[in-house]
Amino acid sequence: MGLYRRKGTRFWWMSYSWKSEQHFESTKCTSKALANKILSKREGEIALQMFKVGQQGERMSFTGLCKEFESAHVPTLAASTQTNVLDFLENMRKFFGDRSLSDIDAGLVADYRNYRKSQPSKMNPTRKIKGATVNRELAYLRCILNFAVERKYISENPAHGVKLFDERRERPVKRMLALEDKQRILENAPPYLRVAIVLLAQTGGRTYTEGFSLRWDQIDFDQKVMFFGGDTKTEGSSEPVPLTGLAHDVLLSWKKEQVGKGPFLFPSPVIPDKPITSVRKAWKTTLKNAKVAYFPIYHLRHVFCTRLSWVAPDAVVQRAMRHSSPETKRHYQLGMVEQVRQNIEKANEKVYGRREVLHSYDSPPAAKKEEEIAVGK
Repeated sequence: MGLYRRKGTRFWWMSYSWKSEQHFESTKCTSKALANKILSKREGEIALQMFKVGQQGERMSFTGLCKEFESAHVPTLAASTQTNVLDFLENMRKFFGDRSLSDIDAGLVADYRNYRKSQPSKMNPTRKIKGATVNRELAYLRCILNFAVERKYISENPAHGVKLFDERRERPVKRMLALEDKQRILENAPPYLRVAIVLLAQTGGRTYTEGFSLRWDQIDFDQKVMFFGGDTKTEGSSEPVPLTGLAHDVLLSWKKEQVGKGPFLFPSPVIPDKPITSVRKAWKTTLKNAKVAYFPIYHLRHVFCTRLSWVAPDAVVQRAMRHSSPETKRHYQLGMVEQVRQNIEKANEKVYGRREVLHSYDSPPAAKKEEEIAVGK
């Protein structure tokens, strides 16, 4: 092993022996002291059996890594997640191409983040891609590069430490749904969406996996419960969900109208034996006709959690929302201004009782003014 200079280059080269073979590699630095450190590191990697010629980052391209990741990791994911991940991989391949992994650093990852954020949205080309979408892609980029670290293609993940976008700036403001607004929404919604709104608002189900993709055999009308089972987000999500009297009656009436139309509560108008895949346009149109400010239909789950929190203890809310932790409900609770006000009033009543509350104004009350005038006369 040793350092040497090649003709026509300003960099120091190193030679080393691995598995009875001689290898030559550029240190890519002009300082001999720094080149010696690089050589020492390589010697340590060989001694600890951490070095693999032919599998290092400089010989593995990003495209090749994606192929390995796709075959080893993607099949373990849920079908809906696989579709998203494959889209992410395609976007990454277009940007990183056949670059070697050793050429990908934190700066290039940040460039990819900014590049994706500047692209137009597929759903609405007049708008840019949301930061939340870019963040999901960066999460999978980190996952892919972690996969490369595990296989010892690279020593560290260059995506770690790259700052994400603040998603809160782009999210619609969460607000409680007034009964008047809900009534107008129901009046302007098409029949299938009207049924779905009642179902989601009465059960707190997730919009598609626990709402629009439901089958009739998942509902027990006698016991008034729904069963999700199968591919759920968490283990607790597979617990049976009770149906309220309102939800039960609405679904029973809807079933009578849907006789012979397939196994799903909300069949696709295009492919009847498949569930409806999106209600984005119908929901947006309904809110517009109802003259209600836009909010995602998923917020009905937040409304459910908030209303239940008014009357039920944390354990009941956790069970109803099927959360693994009672603290998760804090994220779902919407503005509880009226509840806070009522409790502050109760606190005032307990502290002050019927006594006159201290006033902050400078001038005396009108009654005292009249008393002072009477005494002056």
